[in-house]
Amino acid sequence: MKKGELTRRTIIRKSAIIFNQKGYMTTTMNDIIQETTIQKGGIYRHFKDKEQLMVESFHYSTEMMRNHLMTSVSKQEHAADKLIAFVETFLQLSEGEPIVGGCPIFNAAIEMDDLEGSALLPSINAAMDMLIKWMVKIIEDGIQQQELKPLLQPYETAIYIVSTLEGGLVLDRLKKEGQITKIIINNLKKYISMIETERQ
Repeated sequence: MKKGELTRRTIIRKSAIIFNQKGYMTTTMNDIIQETTIQKGGIYRHFKDKEQLMVESFHYSTEMMRNHLMTSVSKQEHAADKLIAFVETFLQLSEGEPIVGGCPIFNAAIEMDDLEGSALLPSINAAMDMLIKWMVKIIEDGIQQQELKPLLQPYETAIYIVSTLEGGLVLDRLKKEGQITKIIINNLKKYISMIETERQ
């Protein structure tokens, strides 16, 4: 890998963490400079402006999250086990895994939802759609393989699980009790056991 590309990736990787913790609008170029130890001219040699760096850092964060989820989910064969793996792995975001600051999709969505024209909005929508569609596919496959109950509505079920997980992360950050994620996991596990068919 060429030195220029290595520098570019370093900027993206370190910026992604700051953006996810401090917010895209409140993070300054001075924050980026301090974290990367690369001067402003060096950063703008690789990115035309802060907005481009925001978008590429967001893509990096969501790719990290997706890969982390896929690694856990792909180890499971039964649809219910895949859903449980998704739930447990997703809530590791509360512990800073695989990226510090919580869910990058939710964080960016809350910050950018009223900023029309932001270059980040299409990426946020696409990332959330990807997350929901992936869960819908797990549920649809589970129904087809008779591992989940046939009357289940895949999209509605996916929305319920994802929104519960996202809300759980927010409550966990607010309360700082350490029990919120355990409560969410236990209750979603009960829900998943209710929607799966009896195992042979």
